[in-house]
Amino acid sequence: MDASLDNKVSNVSLMGIHHSETLIQCSSICCDERCACFGFNPQLKKCRIHQSCDPSDMTINETGWRNFYPDVHSCIEILRSNLTVKGQDGVYSININDQKKSAYCDMTTDGGGWTVIQKRQDGSTDFYKTWADYKKGFGDPSKNYWLGNDAIHYLTKTNQELRVELLSFADEKAYALYSAFKVEDEDSKYRLTVSGYSGTAGDSLVSLNGRDFTTRDQDNDRWSGNCAVDRHGGWWYNYCAYANLNGKYVGSALSAWKYPVWYHWKNKKVALKGTEMMIRPRD
Repeated sequence: MDASLDNKVSNVSLMGIHHSETLIQCSSICCDERCACFGFNPQLKKCRIHQSCDPSDMTINETGWRNFYPDVHSCIEILRSNLTVKGQDGVYSININDQKKSAYCDMTTDGGGWTVIQKRQDGSTDFYKTWADYKKGFGDPSKNYWLGNDAIHYLTKTNQELRVELLSFADEKAYALYSAFKVEDEDSKYRLTVSGYSGTAGDSLVSLNGRDFTTRDQDNDRWSGNCAVDRHGGWWYNYCAYANLNGKYVGSALSAWKYPVWYHWKNKKVALKGTEMMIRPRD
């Protein structure tokens, strides 16, 4: 609940107004329709659901309304609370450390419930960003984005597995699954823990276990230069890396380390057409 928005409503991004006998029923409607927030008026027995939630849009005064955000923290929680979303990949609203974030949820692969932390499908988003950008997150979750290092750290406080999906420009697919994945906090330079590989893509993260995150303006790698500058992206670099999924996007299968590459897939440093990194709790 956001008490500061009491007696406020908005017509911006309004998905619908429904009859609702209870707050729980209104919350269920919100969940079913994948809304980002909802308002409930117990006197009128009405429920307003919204596709996006910006407090600055709540400019209409109307007595009796209270506004709420669904209290879900990951895509697996959304799936477990509403099995009808299985197979419905897309952008959902989740609560990460009391902050609302839009995240892409893969509700299909291997049973679904994956929170996508990195997604690339074209060159419309520049990943050659600063430490502050990678800390907060950037991009459009429906196309290309980085969820944010603070958010990834928070989500990986509990045991998580990582799945990396790769797509070549010949439309071939491969994946790498890791049974353990964790990112430390900013004070620890978002240090990476990753292990337990299986899959079809080969293990291009093995040398990055225990490495800190590096960006163009904060060099934490072991190379004499700055790998983020050389490889054109923020990443957990060692003496640079065999994986460089946040590198410079190009529209064809060019060969260079600065592009999004996963070397151990066919032992080639060839640019990839699409990549996704996604996590969910390890059972």
